Amino acid sequence: MKERIRNPFTPSFGSIPLQLAGREKIIQDTLEGLDNGPGDPHRSTIFIGARGSGKTVLLAKVAEEASANGWISVNVNADSNMLEELLIQIRDNAKEFLAPESLLHISSISFAGVGVSRNEKQSNRKTTWRSEMTSIIKELNEKDAGLLITVDELDVRIDELKTVITTFQHFVRERRDVALIMAGLPSKVSDLFRNDSISFLRRAFQYHLEAVEESEVRFSMKKTIELAGRSIDSDALALAVKSTKGFPFMIQLIGYQMWRQNSDKKNISIDDAEEGIILAQNDLNRMIFDVTYKELSEKDIAFLEAMLFDNEYSVISDISKRMKVTPKYAGMYRKRLIEHGVISSYGHGKVTFDLPMFREYIQSRL
Repeated sequence: MKERIRNPFTPSFGSIPLQLAGREKIIQDTLEGLDNGPGDPHRSTIFIGARGSGKTVLLAKVAEEASANGWISVNVNADSNMLEELLIQIRDNAKEFLAPESLLHISSISFAGVGVSRNEKQSNRKTTWRSEMTSIIKELNEKDAGLLITVDELDVRIDELKTVITTFQHFVRERRDVALIMAGLPSKVSDLFRNDSISFLRRAFQYHLEAVEESEVRFSMKKTIELAGRSIDSDALALAVKSTKGFPFMIQLIGYQMWRQNSDKKNISIDDAEEGIILAQNDLNRMIFDVTYKELSEKDIAFLEAMLFDNEYSVISDISKRMKVTPKYAGMYRKRLIEHGVISSYGHGKVTFDLPMFREYIQSRL
């Protein structure tokens, strides 16, 4: 039996694709910030975007490249165990840089809130997560190794996240060789910025992840297919590229599904692309849009439905009339939906859909 060529597209969250479309400049700038030394603004960076915009992939790619350049990379989600998880990963990833006694300390600590207790017999003193991290980073820096911390799924409700951010601020002041790269949904990042206890975060470098240009999508999809040993018809490629709407997750979904249709054949045809697009759209609805829709209130949905009467953009005064509310009241939901990453401002008093293909999804639910 003829062996099938492995599908090179990766529509799973956090998997780094063979070709990462449209994010090269962001990656380059972030990595240059690591190389440039303490004080570079890119050493505190936030990737902001809707679900499927490629935030987690970017974090993974930056961490991978940083590790290849000699950095110790530790990668966590914002949750109630993140302080402990960070130290565990440091223990595992920095073994060759840390003295045996340092590794022993990391292995034997226990957590009680922000406080840390050493459990080994030779020391019963209590310390803090900050002092533990300071000691570790100092030891790493003395051996010319920097520490990169990446945090995904930002959420202001997580107290341990606030500890990481405020502690990092002290590391910056002390000019430690350390970087903090984070990612989150627009609404979650806005919540963080409004929290006065971590106001330092407002000065972090921010990247709002927008749709990828068609030319970059075309290059990425064609290159991925060819590197994996197959080819694609020009009309099939054109249709696939257009159907992605520049949405990073959709690039991988369409590529994955059209590859599967006749994977034993050398060439991907227009029929393969058409069928793959249908399947990818169903996947996108289930994995991204259904989840986003469930988070919206009835008034949020009414606002979006009022936008369906327009094409390129909608005027707030028109939306308020359709909703039968005042422009000020409609403005409250405009703000909420912008923070959710569903719509964006299109100039004074105007908005447009920001989440690719969500307009069609809303229309389909009427």
